[in-house]
Parts: sequence; structure tokens; C-alpha cells
Amino acid sequence: MLHNKILLALFMGGASCTRIYVNTTTTTHVTATHDPTPRPSYPVCRNVTHCGGVCGDGMVQLPYEQCDLGPELNGAPNSGCSKDCKKVPCCGDGIVAFPEECDLGHRNGEFNSGCSKDCKKVSCCGDGHVDWPEECDLGSLNGELNSGCTDDCKKAPVCGNGYIDPGEECDAGPRNGAYDSGCSDNCTICGYCGDGILDAPEEECDLGWQFNGAPGSKCSANCTKLDVPCPPTCGNGVVDPGEQCDYGSLNGSPGCKCTTNCTWVKGPICGNGITENPEECDDGDLNGTPSSKCTSTCRFKEPCYPPNPSVCGNGIVEHPEECDDGYLNGTPSSNCTKTCTNITRCTSSCPKPTCGDGRIDYPLGEECDDGEANNGKDYSSCTADCKRKSKPSTCATCNPNPFFNKCTITTSCISTPFGLEKNYCACRAGYRASGLAATDPRQFRLPGFVGQEYRVFVAPGVECDQLCDSPHPGPDSCREVPVRADCA
Repeated sequence: MLHNKILLALFMGGASCTRIYVNTTTTTHVTATHDPTPRPSYPVCRNVTHCGGVCGDGMVQLPYEQCDLGPELNGAPNSGCSKDCKKVPCCGDGIVAFPEECDLGHRNGEFNSGCSKDCKKVSCCGDGHVDWPEECDLGSLNGELNSGCTDDCKKAPVCGNGYIDPGEECDAGPRNGAYDSGCSDNCTICGYCGDGILDAPEEECDLGWQFNGAPGSKCSANCTKLDVPCPPTCGNGVVDPGEQCDYGSLNGSPGCKCTTNCTWVKGPICGNGITENPEECDDGDLNGTPSSKCTSTCRFKEPCYPPNPSVCGNGIVEHPEECDDGYLNGTPSSNCTKTCTNITRCTSSCPKPTCGDGRIDYPLGEECDDGEANNGKDYSSCTADCKRKSKPSTCATCNPNPFFNKCTITTSCISTPFGLEKNYCACRAGYRASGLAATDPRQFRLPGFVGQEYRVFVAPGVECDQLCDSPHPGPDSCREVPVRADCA
């Protein structure tokens, strides 16, 4: 017995990790004494070929340890082994293990792999899902012509959507590439016969749609030169040598300053809107109406005050007038206002131009100014905001000939089922006139035009670039624009 105790003491005083052979009925735990860090220790095995050890000694002690990379690597990021010698997920091993969201092995972190270096899912351009910082993602359509999305998921211009996107010169929507649209299929500005620009070598000449093919013109309607010399033709709309004026079919008509033989009319013309001596007034087409102070013969209506009052605008300075330049009153070339008061040429101390000062301030957008006391009155031809009074316009038609219809690039001249002469400039579906009130008589809808009840029609020369309140084609589109039965 004593011998056994001595042997046991000798063994206990030796190395900390020493095999101890004891009775198989006894279990002894061995702990390393040279490392102060607590580590799991394992019991001595019954099988003498496998004895105890500690986690962190770099040796895998089965079945207690799943791994052991030593004290420096155990628990280190991506080592795959925890501090207590248990296997843990390793980002980059190609196996998705919780809490990893993805694991593509060596492809982690590559562009468009969808997986970051720390095994987190990231946006992937081309998967059809718009993930930040992508601007768009159409999947396999990315980079396709007019898809609107580039290969790297950035928004791109869409030629044909009717909007001029960055990088486009123009966009006429479905009319791109059509004759007279001015815009090609790839949204670059293109010339056409009738735009007044010579596009060589396709065109030999181009005087614009007003003059190409007109009588006396040396350029045909299809922009080829006409070499046959033509004598001056009064009435062709072109002021030829020997003519003083030429307004075409308007020559000799009421209010036109040009006679039928292309010479200037001598004397005043009552009804042209210009007060010319000896006229007392001239409100144009308002002459003789209740809203005008002028009769149909360009004389003032019977005044309600003592006879023979002063007449501002007759070119005669009469008391209490300060000046009277006739029809020049209120124009930039006159020193006299519309109310026959002297205009003081302003210095920096003068009041700023304003509506109601009796002077037409064209830079401010004024069309007329009869003075604050007169603007807006029944006898004045000027509204309170210095705009000319006018009668509601008729339904202005257009010429189906592309050279003469005068429709803008945003409209097209189409025929309607209401007669041969009922051709109108039609806006694009879902659009109405730009800058006009919805009730402005220069735009309207037509009743009984099957399939086109929502379409807005405008006078020639009016642009259509304003979206309707309900821009989608259908029975509820553009309902803010009135229907005019008198146009049908």
C-alpha cells in the first residue's frame, strides 16, 4: 500500500498533462497548470490509447472536441472553430449556415454576385428587383434599346415616350420619324421639306411650307428648284419686285392695309384696331358692340357729358389734354399716354411701369392700357389686367395639306366626321393646350366623335404640351376641356 502511494505522489508531481493509469473504476480529471486561462478539460479515457487534454492545445480530442486550432485561432473570425472547440459557420466555404444569408465561396464580394464578403445578401443588378442603390432593374431587358434601364441598373432615356429626356434632342412620342414631326426615330432633330431649312443633298431648296409650291415661288412643294422664271404675281403672299405689299388672299379684305393690286391702302381703315386720323376711335372687331366705346364708323358713341368733349386719340390737343399723338398714344415712339397725359422719361427715381399707368408696357406683357380709371370698363377695349378684349374665337380649322395646315409639332391636322371643312389640329392623347385655361375657346372637345370624345382640339399654332387632369385615354380623359357642339 505504501509503495502505491509513493508512486502516485511521484506521478502527481510531474507534468500537468501526463497519462495516469488507475483502476478502471476510478475517474481522474487532469488540468493544465501552466496556462492561467480556464479551458475545458476532459476525463481520462478508459481506453489507454486516448487520454485527456484541454481545448486550445491544437489537438482534436474526440469525442469531446469537434475542432481545435489552438488558442490564437479558436474563436477568431472565419476560423470555423469556436473558443470551446465547436465547429461554427465559416463565411467563404461555399456553405450557407446560420446566421449567414448567403455564401458563394471565393465569389463573395464580386460585382453582381449578390453576396458580400461577410456573407450578407446585397443588391444584384439584373435580378428584376430594384434594390438600393439601383435606379431600375428590368432583369434581362436591362441595356435593351428603349428599355429605360442600363446594364448597370441606371435610368436611361426612353425615345418615344413624348418627353425630352437628358441625352435626347427631341421626342414627339408616337410621331417620331413621321413626316413633319421634326424628330427622328432615335430622338434627334431632323429636317423636313417645309421647315425653311435647306437639308442637302435631299433638298434643292426650302422656303418653308408657306411658300414652297406657292404661285410665283421658285421652290416646289417637294423642295425641288423651279427654274422657270415667274413674273411677280400679286396675291401669292410674297412681296415680289414692284409690289409694295402682298397678304395673299387677304388683299383688299376689310381691315387689310394692302389692296388687290398689292399697293398700300391710302388713308385710315376703320376696323383694323388702329386709331388713324380722322378716326376718333377704332376697337377693331368690337366696333359697334356694347362693350366698345366706338361706333361701327369709328366715331365715339354719344357721350353722357357736355357736347364736344375732348377726344383723346384724334391727334388734336384739346383741354384738358396735355398731349395727343393720335394712334401713336401709348406706343414706345410717343411721349403721350393713352389718356393724353405727358410721359415723363423715367430715371431711377421714377415709379416702375405698371398696368393702369396709361402706357403700354410691352415687356410686362401688356397688350393695351387705357389707364386705371378706364381699364375694364364697358367702353374700354382693355381689360383690368391690360389685355385686349376679344370675341370668343370660332372653331379654327386646319388644312390637311402638311404644307399649309399650320398645326404645331405637338398636334396633327385630322379630319372629323362632321364635313369636309371640319379639319382640326388634334392634341396628343391625354394632352391639352399649353398655358391656356381649360375653358379657353381656343381649345375644345367634339361631341359624337366616336372613339375620340376625349381628344382635345386646338386652333392652329397652339402648342399641346400640358397633361390633362386625367391623362389616360378613355371616357374620363381631359374632361376639364368643354365640349363645343357648335364645332361639330
